[in-house]
Amino acid sequence: MWLIMPVPIFAAVAVVLVGVLTAGRRLFPGTYTAKHAFRCPFRDKNVNVDFTKAVWDSSLVDVIACTEFSPPQDVRCEKSCLMLGKFPASKELTAA
Repeated sequence: MWLIMPVPIFAAVAVVLVGVLTAGRRLFPGTYTAKHAFRCPFRDKNVNVDFTKAVWDSSLVDVIACTEFSPPQDVRCEKSCLMLGKFPASKELTAA
């Protein structure tokens, strides 16, 4: 009998964890700003970008500013960098 008692407890905990994972973005809807410096593969230039990231899973939500534009807050591209899995390393500037 004592071996059967943990089964409902484990099942209840599993249901709660699955519920938190599926509703997580709604439970923690906040965002924060993060800065990244990388080589933009779409413009082929080194850029410094301010992203808005989701609190729940740190996924990229929006581009706030990019040094490729003037002023940096006037981002006028497709924001394809939001889909990058990993940011490319910045290339070193070579002296001419």
